Amino acid sequence: METTVLKIGGGILRDKDCFDRVVNIVKQNKENGTQQILVLSALYGVTDFLIESTHKSLHSDKEIEATIHKLKEMHKQYIGFVENKEVKEKAEFEIDDKISILEKFLYGVSYLKELSPRSKDMIQSYGERLSPIVLEAILNDHGVDAKFVDAEDAGIYCKGDFEKALVEMNSTTKALHENISPLLKENIILLPGYYGIDDAEVKTFGRGGTDYSAGVLANVFSAKLEIWKDVSGFMSADPKAVKDAVQINNLSYDEAEELGYLGAKILHPKTIAPLREKELFAEIKNLFDPDKKGTTISGKKDVCDLIVKSIATNKDIGIITVKSSSMVNSPGFASKIFRKLAEKEIPIDLICTGETAVSFSVNESDIEAAAEQLQSLNDTIPCTISSEKELAMIGIIGECMKDSKGIAGKLFTAMGENNINVELISQGASEINISFVVNRNNVDKAVEIAHKTFMGE
Repeated sequence: METTVLKIGGGILRDKDCFDRVVNIVKQNKENGTQQILVLSALYGVTDFLIESTHKSLHSDKEIEATIHKLKEMHKQYIGFVENKEVKEKAEFEIDDKISILEKFLYGVSYLKELSPRSKDMIQSYGERLSPIVLEAILNDHGVDAKFVDAEDAGIYCKGDFEKALVEMNSTTKALHENISPLLKENIILLPGYYGIDDAEVKTFGRGGTDYSAGVLANVFSAKLEIWKDVSGFMSADPKAVKDAVQINNLSYDEAEELGYLGAKILHPKTIAPLREKELFAEIKNLFDPDKKGTTISGKKDVCDLIVKSIATNKDIGIITVKSSSMVNSPGFASKIFRKLAEKEIPIDLICTGETAVSFSVNESDIEAAAEQLQSLNDTIPCTISSEKELAMIGIIGECMKDSKGIAGKLFTAMGENNINVELISQGASEINISFVVNRNNVDKAVEIAHKTFMGE
């Protein structure tokens, strides 16, 4: 029997109509004989609320009671849609029970005056622990046999660091087939995204990690993956910047991965690896237009009708330049720079090197910390460190770029002719993307120029 994994973003579950739409989709799939696993993000606003509340708890316990009350309210407002008294009371009890455990963690943070990565991951996992309880109740209220199994009981195991763990595929696959496969025959299964268990410790996969969870589950069950959002897929550019932007029908794994890394928020790039391993399909689906064909992601390569398929942007970029005449013929200078940044867990995007300077881009929020961390380089090698803010990164993506000549020349000629100054340029080793940095004030104009250059009027 065919299995489909449906990842449902919490941001689209905002009112009764949205939940009813999900119920209708699940019912239709069930009528077609499809086994379904639903993977939920935290409900709208919950993860940000948990992050904010955790930091408040660190400084004082005075607002914890109000935090707990608000969190219950954020979930019980949706349980209010449930008419069956028994189903409603069961869901409310489970919400209260889980939040009571969370409350203890918040008081622990407050009393100890310590917020470790371990505590952060545990607390932030609660958005994904609570949202499936709500949807399970609503589905059961509509006569759909749905069962929520949390990560501990399902056996979603992980490894790695807090806030950026990865699923341990062998043990997870074995556990899910033992614990979940028998239940699928009679039930719609709801599983949490975003976190897993490493030797009894909760570790999250990072923001957007529920997409990755869904990709892993698709891999385990050799299932098709549907990512349900409020749009039908990736666009050729941000419609706010380019009025003629169009939906992309198909993307390769590499294209979708690059777009994710460059800032497109449709799909987390870590989702692709488990799909690629088994050559599985994923489709972006629109909750508000469910019959519309969305962007399909697969290992299939398109015929090269368009050399550039999409343009993505990240509008919160800064550049740091480390300059030193001592770099010349000095092995390991670049490694010293990046080792310093790794110590502070500061990620790097684009890198450009010359004989006497290294320039690289980081998130604008990391600029001050990165520059300060690098000052100690002067203890061994004299250098100057400069930084620039209020920049944006633009990436043009397309599999067919690797077989086409003159793309960079055409792109940057168009930028120059329109007085767009380019601060930094990088072409990926895969040759399917060219990324460059411009002043943030020019980003929309630059995107529009690039779109017109490669995709017509």
